[in-house]
Amino acid sequence: MSRAALTLHSHDDETLRNLERTAEALGISIDEFAVAGTEPELASVGAGIEGRLVSTLESLKSYPPENLERDIRDFARREVDLEDPLRARRVERQDVHGI
Repeated sequence: MSRAALTLHSHDDETLRNLERTAEALGISIDEFAVAGTEPELASVGAGIEGRLVSTLESLKSYPPENLERDIRDFARREVDLEDPLRARRVERQDVHGI
């Protein structure tokens, strides 16, 4: 099995030292410590996303099919006719960092 790599950057030297000390005290690598610390959070977030998707799917399944073709046409027409309030717009700004 191949292993993916992740580089962790800390903007605080003390945080990095604390990670190193804690991992050493636990007898594991910093990588193992970082994975052990993030896995529960990832599982929790993933479960929340999955729950929302299941709920959305159930809502869609309960939608009455009688007017499905009309509703699809109406949706498609509105996608073209109405301006999307969330559409991204390019903002011209000076690059202060010279990137």
